[in-house]
Amino acid sequence: MTITTQFLTEPAALCIQYNDLTRRFKALSQPSGSTTFRIAQTGFGDGRLFLALAQHWLEHAPAQAQLHYMAFEPQSLNVQDWPQSSPANPLADALRAQYPNPLPGWHDVWLAENKIRLTLWLGDVQRGLQECDGANGSKVDAWWLDANDFQDSSSVLSPALYQQMARLSHASTTFLSVGATDAVRDGLSAAGFLVQNATATANANELESKLCFGQLRQTRPFSLKAPWFARPEPVCSQLNMPSNVQSNTQSNALPRNAIVVGAGLAGASVARALANAGWQVTVLEADECVASQASGNLAGTVHPLITADWNLRSQWYLQGFEATLRALQPALQRGQLRGELNGLIQLLVTQTSLERVQDAFRRVGLPPSLAQWQSAQQASQTLGTLAAVPGVFFPQGGWLHPQSVVNFCLAHPAIAVKTAHRVTDFRRTDVAERESNTWTVITPAATFTAHVLVFATGGLSNELNARLHLPIRPVKGQVTHLSAAQQTTPLKCPVTHAGYSSPCGDGLAVTGATFEAPDMSQILSMQGHDINLSNAAAALPEWLKPAADMLSLPNALHTLSNESGRIAFRPTTPDHLPIMGAVPDWDWMNRTYLSQSHTHAVYRYAPQRYQPGLFVSNGHGPRGLMSVFLAAESIVADVQGHALVQPLALYHASHPARFAIRAWRSGQSTPTVLDD
Repeated sequence: MTITTQFLTEPAALCIQYNDLTRRFKALSQPSGSTTFRIAQTGFGDGRLFLALAQHWLEHAPAQAQLHYMAFEPQSLNVQDWPQSSPANPLADALRAQYPNPLPGWHDVWLAENKIRLTLWLGDVQRGLQECDGANGSKVDAWWLDANDFQDSSSVLSPALYQQMARLSHASTTFLSVGATDAVRDGLSAAGFLVQNATATANANELESKLCFGQLRQTRPFSLKAPWFARPEPVCSQLNMPSNVQSNTQSNALPRNAIVVGAGLAGASVARALANAGWQVTVLEADECVASQASGNLAGTVHPLITADWNLRSQWYLQGFEATLRALQPALQRGQLRGELNGLIQLLVTQTSLERVQDAFRRVGLPPSLAQWQSAQQASQTLGTLAAVPGVFFPQGGWLHPQSVVNFCLAHPAIAVKTAHRVTDFRRTDVAERESNTWTVITPAATFTAHVLVFATGGLSNELNARLHLPIRPVKGQVTHLSAAQQTTPLKCPVTHAGYSSPCGDGLAVTGATFEAPDMSQILSMQGHDINLSNAAAALPEWLKPAADMLSLPNALHTLSNESGRIAFRPTTPDHLPIMGAVPDWDWMNRTYLSQSHTHAVYRYAPQRYQPGLFVSNGHGPRGLMSVFLAAESIVADVQGHALVQPLALYHASHPARFAIRAWRSGQSTPTVLDD
């Protein structure tokens, strides 16, 4: 069938018409329908189509609904390169203000009070599509393809792309392709789409554009490439409750209760994310107060991780860095947190670090919005004191007071904090009257039950840690506190070197931290202070007063008072990435994977099976401020059955089963794991 229509003023008019968006947006208000609508665009350009469709969404979709717009752009465009004629409106201004650093990979931007989520993939389009998980909660509802977005469309609009489109679509998914060729139409048809033809005529110049549009004709099964890392069934599905409920006041909705073990950065961030998603959260903390371990330090630094080849860890922590900024910048601007995110310098104190960063600037092309090279003289001016070596300035980096972050996260009406409640046991309990499973958590003082249980503390007993199969190693770190009198001049911004040195308000500063494993002593040592001060002096030779002067000051370091420093234990992992996500059914995993041959074709292995409602967020180590908020977002996405907040490669890289699976898949001897 061929239809002729007017091109109106924007491509958005075509997309709205042929994807029937106005009616479908309004239909989201029906109680039985989904409240998330997902549009995918091959290309992004200067965002004109996105802005037009997002505005249409705000005008026609119900208030509680969410638009998830995914754009796969082959060019890493900088927002400064957008034409000046790009639309000027509040939505466009917000997009410009939050536009991510133009680096390859996955970036999330939240707009319109979180009613609109833009997931922007910069780089190879087909790879970006492959990195989408395609689970039921993340299927695309409508597609926009424009061959004019690509200089060489044959390299993008290929059969592989259409197969990915089909994998990510459901039975009602629609599409529109502009500039459609016979190859495009044939490729879409072969992938399972019903294709119809149309012609659009532009008002201004009467030029015709060939279109094709349609709907997925049939869904097809697709094998998982890593079934051992398959996503868990959403907890909301297990409990037969809608994933979009934002409170427990609805009489027809089951209570949504969660327990988070740990009231440090990891626990507080996931507790707040769950509370924001409509869960009633109880936080259990073993100590007498919150933020008792590394989260109690006076300052923590916030910055990306730079590697020469922009490897998986760099990509992971860039996403974590962006998630932290999303979560905390508004609160910092409102004065709800202590800290400053107006820059941080990484001084390159070793030849290895110098060469690595130089390679990164040359090979990766780090944008100045993320990282700027500074000579030793420039770094000295930035810091306000002599820098011994050159470094990298991160304009969006800085320092935060971790305890103020924890307090902010826990200050939510849906969160109840129970201190002095050390978990001694936990078990799954069948609640017959609700036809669902809950978790029972036992402390010496009380027993708690909930549908979701998240372990987010490195302070568990060895027995409980072993039940979760977490290869966590606690590493001791001692920091040194410095008064204003012990500094020649206050630092203008935080700095990392062999350790880190940072202002922390009121003229105070902190420097450290030691890396002491396997020492588990909790006593401050002069040796630890000497290490911290030596590292600081080597990088910043004029920052601190001479040692003799420091020893003569009140609260001098040789007294080793509680004010002179602090010891905390950071949970670390073998691959220096956190462990986050759903906890597998270890016994099932042993029977299905680890005790079987690792050489079968991937499709022969069943998808991973999990202990329903059980999650972990651990192993954040010294980079917790750059990882805990991304972990929280990811856990809530799995709990709710929403689209991933990471590409699959990064989701798999921090999966709780990864160490056992890696050993098995490489043919190494894998110890049997059992579900306790």
